[in-house]
Amino acid sequence: LEEAIGDGLWVLEDKERQPPAIRIRTEVLHPDSVTVRIADNGPGMTEEVKARLFDAFFTTKPTGKGTGLGLSICHQLVVEKHGGSLRCESTPGQVTEFWIEI
Repeated sequence: LEEAIGDGLWVLEDKERQPPAIRIRTEVLHPDSVTVRIADNGPGMTEEVKARLFDAFFTTKPTGKGTGLGLSICHQLVVEKHGGSLRCESTPGQVTEFWIEI
């Protein structure tokens, strides 16, 4: 968990300090599909970062920290192998949420 969201407090746009947290929800949208939503309360992402999220080897971590393969592999499994969808909603200073529908 620490590698994904850090080990300190985040300061968001509203200047409120919050401990890092992740929320996971599941929903049945149709009789034959399910959605898993994974959200954090972190600092959000810019459009430039979101545009590259699913690129192999892309990482926002410093050199030597992380491989940048996780979301690329997720995209392959969810979208290419199972015909599902994978998307991310994020704005700097706000919640980031990934939606996986299979």
